[in-house]
Amino acid sequence: MGPYEHPAWCARGHRCNLGEHRAHPVVMQVDGVGKVLITRVLGSNGRERMEVTGSAYLTTTGQAATRQVDRTLRGFAHVMATAAAP
Repeated sequence: MGPYEHPAWCARGHRCNLGEHRAHPVVMQVDGVGKVLITRVLGSNGRERMEVTGSAYLTTTGQAATRQVDRTLRGFAHVMATAAAP
């Protein structure tokens, strides 16, 4: 693929900038929990990656919300390690 060619999955247009190619984000809505957006990106260095953006609802209790954040970060570290495995 040449430097100006888009991969088949690329969304093209304004999503491609700074030498990167970006797909349309995939959105997963989990009722009552939150949502996650994943975008496939081909970087200007030629390496592919996925960008993950998400939001989740927290309880209204301070300590319980802190535990939710802690559990989520630990779980996300596991997910990232799994995603990075060949």
